[in-house]
Amino acid sequence: MKKLFAIVTIASLLAACNNSSEEKNEVIKDSANTESPLMDAVNTADSANKMIQDSTGKLKDSIIKK
Repeated sequence: MKKLFAIVTIASLLAACNNSSEEKNEVIKDSANTESPLMDAVNTADSANKMIQDSTGKLKDSIIKK
C-alpha cells in the first residue's frame, strides 16, 4: 500500500509540474536592427583592438629606428 501511495504521489507531482496550458510567448526581433547594447560592446571592442594594434605598431617602429 505504501508503494502504491508513493507512485500516486509521484505521478500527481509530475502531472502538476507539467502545465502545458501556459502560452509560449515567442519574441520576434527585427534582424535588421543593429542598435543594441551588444553591438555597441562589439564596436567598442573592435575599436580598442585597432588602437592597441596601431600603438604597438608605432612603438615597434620607434624601437627599430633607434
